[in-house]
Amino acid sequence: MAPPTALAIKTSAVMRLIKEESMYHKELVLEKNRLAKMEADGESDEYAIKQQTKVVEETKGVVPALREKLLAAVEVLEGQLDAAADVEPEANKGKARKAIEDGRKTLVADL
Repeated sequence: MAPPTALAIKTSAVMRLIKEESMYHKELVLEKNRLAKMEADGESDEYAIKQQTKVVEETKGVVPALREKLLAAVEVLEGQLDAAADVEPEANKGKARKAIEDGRKTLVADL
């Protein structure tokens, strides 16, 4: 089996970052719900609520850095796609275009 091309590697990186951002958004919703439940119950002590608030803030803090990585990866993939226009098989180029499109949608979705 031939090793993956640079275009395939860059495409996989963009797809992984898209999935990672999606997972952080899901985690953020989960942690916010957990915090709201703790506050509503009134049974949790102040320390536990403070710790859960910290978890929510840390999860929020990851997203901007991840978005920057995704933007950089999309730009690199676009350059790689342009550079490999004549060399790569059409299937790889199609996957790369789809990854770029999905990456752009993800970057615009939450702004």
